[in-house]
Amino acid sequence: MNSRRPNVVFVFGDEWRAQATGYAGDPNCRTPNLDGLAKESVNFTNAAAGCPVCCPYRASLLTGQYPLTHGVFINDVELNPDSFSIARAFGQQGYHTAYIGKWHVYGSPDGKYGRREAYVPRKYQLGFDYWKGFECNHDYNDSFYYFNDDPTKRRWDGYDAFAQSRDAAEHIRECTSDDRPFLLMLSWGPAHFPLETAPETYQRLYRNRKLTLRPNVPPHLHAKAQEELRGYYAHIAALDDALQIVRDAVRSTGNEDNTIFVFTSDHGDMCQSQGLDTKLFPWEESVRVPFLLRWPQLNAGGTENPVPIDAPDIMPTLLGLCGLPIQASVGGTDWSPFIRGERKPTGEESAFLIMPAEFTQLLSNGMKAYRGLRTSRVTYVRNSNGPWLLYDN
Repeated sequence: MNSRRPNVVFVFGDEWRAQATGYAGDPNCRTPNLDGLAKESVNFTNAAAGCPVCCPYRASLLTGQYPLTHGVFINDVELNPDSFSIARAFGQQGYHTAYIGKWHVYGSPDGKYGRREAYVPRKYQLGFDYWKGFECNHDYNDSFYYFNDDPTKRRWDGYDAFAQSRDAAEHIRECTSDDRPFLLMLSWGPAHFPLETAPETYQRLYRNRKLTLRPNVPPHLHAKAQEELRGYYAHIAALDDALQIVRDAVRSTGNEDNTIFVFTSDHGDMCQSQGLDTKLFPWEESVRVPFLLRWPQLNAGGTENPVPIDAPDIMPTLLGLCGLPIQASVGGTDWSPFIRGERKPTGEESAFLIMPAEFTQLLSNGMKAYRGLRTSRVTYVRNSNGPWLLYDN
């Protein structure tokens, strides 16, 4: 392998809030593999999902741009296939690039989810050399995918997060015979609802178990929250084992010391906190996500970093860590100098919070579109009526 540039393995779940990890102190979590990774990683304690919904996050991750720049600010809007993507940025610098799992930026212009099961044309795969994915599917036990330019609909074997992780592991092993460094992105569908569909082995861990709820769950929703969270934590326990499949592959190929390994999520989930379902909202459970970065060259295992890294920041930060150029189209912040210790956080660094359109749960809860910011200490949010929320974090 090319020792001059590090490999990058980027793994992210869907709807996995920062609080729902063992290393963060959640007493309900069974995440021994993730907890082990945390001991060897930089833990970004203020990592944020500035626009906490699936498609906007993914478009920002892939382009390094904010939602009002790339245009995907609600779900199922098509991302411009000519966007300068993270795959193109790394590929132009000699990297092999791969993406496996949920995509969700092909969009459905019909407004009726018409493309969610459709083949994603090669043009819309944004330049990845190896693309094995699907637009959107939440049946994790009967899940399909397409491969590169083949429109044949294929099926993952069993619970798809395991099958995708095994494919990622095999691809990592195949990359060891290549002279090029590689970027591999693995996108899981869980822990997104439906919450009762984790493999039985993991459901059994939580069946009838009394869980510790966050104190902002209203008493009249305790029973509902208990039921939902049992399924949520079962998915998380399964994903913890899926994570280890990928980590074992990196270790077995001898690439561990020269691989930047990231674990994160696209956004959180309220899970009845504040009396609310799902994501979209600017509260802690929705906007704060786990973010672990392991790279032995940093000599920073088991440390914490307070910079509020957000989806648009991921592309420039990874490019910065790898010593690669950052294109003018990128709007996010390169946090790599703060990760290397070349600059020190002041506490004034912020993530931009935005939900520019009122849809789904915002509408049903009578809430308005909003904008705000989050620092390590303060969350401040305005809507069209003026100031809305102010929290000391």
